[in-house]
Formats: sequence, C-alpha cells, structure tokens
Amino acid sequence: MKTKTSHFLKGRLSIQQRLPLLICLLLLVSVVVYGFANYYSLRKATLIIADDRLGTISNELNIALSQSAQGIAASLGVAASQRSVIDCLKSGGKGFHNEVVSILDNQHHDSTYVWTELLDDHQVPVLHSNKSTLQISISAKDALSSVKVAPGLPVAGKIYSTNGSVYVPIIAAVADKQQIIGYIILWKLFVSTPKAVAQFSKLVGIGTDFYIGNTDGSLWTDLIKPIPNIPFKINNVSELIKYTRSDGTPMIAKAQLISNTKWFIVVAFSQQSVLSEVDSFVNWLVLIGVVIIAGGILAAWLMSRTIIKPLNQLIITANAISEGNYSTTIPIDMYQNDEVGQLANAFNIMIGQVSRSHYELESKVEERTAQLANVNKELEAFSYSVSHDLRTPLRAINGYSIMLKEDYDAELDSEGKRIVRNIISNAKMMGQLIDDLLSFSRMGKKDLVRAKIDMQELTETVVRELLQHEPAPDKYQINVGPLPPISADQVMIKQALINLVGNAIKYSSKKEEPVIEIGAREEQKKTIYYIKDNGAGFDMAYSGKLFGVFQRLHSQEEFEGTGVGLALAKRIIEKHKGEIWAEGKENAGATFYFSLPKI
Repeated sequence: MKTKTSHFLKGRLSIQQRLPLLICLLLLVSVVVYGFANYYSLRKATLIIADDRLGTISNELNIALSQSAQGIAASLGVAASQRSVIDCLKSGGKGFHNEVVSILDNQHHDSTYVWTELLDDHQVPVLHSNKSTLQISISAKDALSSVKVAPGLPVAGKIYSTNGSVYVPIIAAVADKQQIIGYIILWKLFVSTPKAVAQFSKLVGIGTDFYIGNTDGSLWTDLIKPIPNIPFKINNVSELIKYTRSDGTPMIAKAQLISNTKWFIVVAFSQQSVLSEVDSFVNWLVLIGVVIIAGGILAAWLMSRTIIKPLNQLIITANAISEGNYSTTIPIDMYQNDEVGQLANAFNIMIGQVSRSHYELESKVEERTAQLANVNKELEAFSYSVSHDLRTPLRAINGYSIMLKEDYDAELDSEGKRIVRNIISNAKMMGQLIDDLLSFSRMGKKDLVRAKIDMQELTETVVRELLQHEPAPDKYQINVGPLPPISADQVMIKQALINLVGNAIKYSSKKEEPVIEIGAREEQKKTIYYIKDNGAGFDMAYSGKLFGVFQRLHSQEEFEGTGVGLALAKRIIEKHKGEIWAEGKENAGATFYFSLPKI
C-alpha cells in the first residue's frame, strides 16, 4: 500500500508540490495525535468529575430520604410506645378504642399516608385509623417478613406496587416489658409528580434520571411509577454504572444504599450531556487544526517556491549545457550564503571544467580524426598494394608452376610432382586469402543499403549456388524452414549466408548422410536465424576463437579455409546491430545463430 504511494508521489508530483503535501501530512498527523490525546484526557477527566458529582448527589438524596424515613419511623415509634396502645392490645382491642384510633389518626400528616393499622402479635389487624383512605392489598405478613423489627427501633420496609402505584410500609413494634405484643404499620404512598421530578432533574442538571428500588431487585420506581425492567445491573455500589436508556441515550449512573432501609437510590446522567463540553472542544480543535493545516500549506508553498526558484535556474542551465551552450552560468548573488548557493557555485565550477574538457576533447577528436584519416589512406594504399603489387608475383608463381607442370611433368619424379602441386595449391589459397582480407577490410567502410529481403528466397539461392561447386551435391539433405523477411543490406546478408551455409556444407561433407537445417524464430524486437549441421562440430571451450580473423579450430589438412569467413560474417551482422553466436559439440555438429533487429 506504502511503495505504490511513494512511487506515485515521486513520479507524478514535482518537488514544489510534494513539499507542501509532506508538511500538510505532518501537520495533519500532529493535529490528529495531539487532538486525540487531549480528547481522551479531557474525556477521562470529565467522566471522573461526573462520577464525583453523581456520588455527591446520590449521597445527598440518600441523606434526605434516610432522614425522612427516620422522621416518620420516629413518630410511629412514639405512637407504639403509648400506654393506651399497649393496654388496647393486652385487652384484645376491646379497651382504649377511641384513644388508640386518635393516636393512629395523628400519623396521617398528608394525603400520601394512605393506611395505618394496629396488629396483634399474631399479625392480625386490631384497629385502623379513621383517616385511612385506601386499604393496601399487600398482606401485613409479607411486609413484616422482609424486615427485622425490634422494640423501640421502627424500620421502613420494602417498596411494593399495587394498582400501578408504589407504597412503602413503616413498621414499629409495640412491646410490653421488652416483649413484642403487636405492631403498628403505616403505609405511605411512595410517589412524586412528574413536574416535581422534572424540576429536580433540571435543578441537578444535564438530564438527570432517578431510580429507587429494593436491594433484592424485586421492584424499582422512577418516583412516578413502577419500572418492571431496569436497564442496568448493580454489582458494586462504588462502581460507575454505564447503560443505554430505552430511547437509545447512553447513560452513566451511581448507586447508594439508603441508610436504615432496604432501598437503593440510583442517580443517572446523560453521557452526551456530560461530554457536551468535550464535544465542543473537539469541534474547536477541528477548526483550529484546519486553520493550522491551511496556514502550514500556504507557508510550505511559499517556502517551496523560494527553494525551487534556484533549482529551476539550475535546470535551465543544465538544459542549455546539454544543447552545447557551455557559456551559460548560474547567478549566485541571491543564494550564495545557503546550500543552494553552494550548489550553484559548484555547478558553475563544473560547467567550467566541462567546457574545458569539451574543447580538449574536440581537439583530441580532430587530432585522432586526422590520424585515422592518415591510417585509412595507408590502409587504402596497403589494400591497393595487396590487390596489385602482391597479386602480380603471385600470378607469376602460379603461372610458372602451371607451365612447369604442363611442360615438364614427364621429367619430374613423384616428389617433384608433389612439390609442384603444393606450389599451385598454396598460390591459389594465397590468392583466396588476399581476396578475403580485402573483403574484410572494405566491409568497415561500406554503407548499409537497407531493403526488405525475402530471406526464404535468398537462402535457397545461396544453397543452390554453393551446391553447384560440390562434387556430390545429391548427398546433402538441406532443409530450409519458413524464414521471415527482414529489412537489411541484401548483398551483405547474402555474403554472411554464403559463409555460414558454406561452413555447414564444408564441415559436414565427411559424413555419409550430411543433414543441414536452416530455420528461424521471431521475438518481440528481433528475428533469430540459425544454420544447424551434423558435421565435425567443435569444442565449446574454444568458441571464443570462432569469429576471430585467421582463427581455425581444424587443420588445413582436415578442412580447407582461410579463417576469415566467420569473422566477415560477424562484422556484417554487427554492422546491422545484430548478434552472432554458435553452439556445438565435437563430432556431433554445430549450430550458428545470428539475430537481426526488426525495423
């Protein structure tokens, strides 16, 4: 994902574009890392503060509810200790009836006190208040079974729900000489109005929810109505509770056990409200980051222009030098005190050195050209001497040898006849060698005349011409495969084919069934031709000598030749910007390859 991006940036964008982009990326990374670090630190700190605030509020509510429960219980405890109440229970509810009812009536301080009654020690109702407006359907046994009531220690029982309302029992034991003889149970409506809850929530702030429930989890209320299923679980009252409200709002809460009761109080804040300031910080951070990045890009762009300006001057000067203008230099007055100025100064020094080297090289080239012209003239003179001066005595030697053979053959013994034949043969070979050398030397000066060549037809013509000089042409099996055409100098390519095919015929001539295969294969930018035979072959250890002048891997007695043919073929192929090489094995034949570029 990293290499391709780097290649794209380097290949598609200039330095003036890459520098602002790099600085932009660095600023972006810095802002993002700094922003996230600050965001999470601030978020953590905010949640810690919210945790403390939840603890404070829940503690205050705990104190308020605990004191309220204790106040009601204390009042009920006083009522339970009245002598008339004790005597009433001892009389089985027959005595002190009016006095006890009056005491029970006094416990109804407002409309939330819905039922007050006196029970005997068997939890059987004896009397109830005349102000009781609603008889609770919950049995007194259930209320008493959930708490432990001792003489002189009134308690608040569990919260109960009936007919959609929530009630809590306040229970006081009636005792005579520390012996419990009955109970007073006061049922209080445990409710508040939605308006009051909303006002208190607003007073506390940030969308607060309140829950009160039994410690055994049997009932929960939001102070308005019972809640069948709470969306959280209390594992430890010291831990922060996180849950999601039914409307999808994330919440954080804290629970506390209300003193002297069997109740939990839970205070919950909206996490979104708690973190609203953090979100505002993030928005400001994004805005500041955008401003910083925009300013950084602008500053980087201006900086890159300052750096690129002298570099552009370097490019202009370098282009001028590449076109041969060595008098151009870079003005360094503006940049002479920085690294770019040092580079410009070094570049100017290099221009001077290149200029001097160029003129020195031109002088040397002119000198070498003149020397080469003289050498060429000498070679031409040598070629003329070889072609004329050496041929004259060679023709004389050859002529006199033939005359000697014809006129005095009968007078010569066998050794004399052998000597005369050797003289004629060597004179003929010397003449061929002179012709090959002249052809080899002239090849370097000859210009290419390119034309489209039908290699199939040209090769078949070469094969026919070569077999005409063979004493037994029918014994050769020469297979010429499909040969694609090529653009080249036909005269030169024909000479190369003559040398290569001629070699294949010569070195396979001693086989009983000589087989020669001529074929080709095409590649993307070149065509490769080959001539394969089953002749004498050669040792690959000496393959480097094959294409040298006068380099022979077989003796003159085995196979005639001057050792120039392959060197001439190599010069022709290389003049066409091609390559030539060979593969072979002794007594197993050889394959000569040459490639010609497609034009």
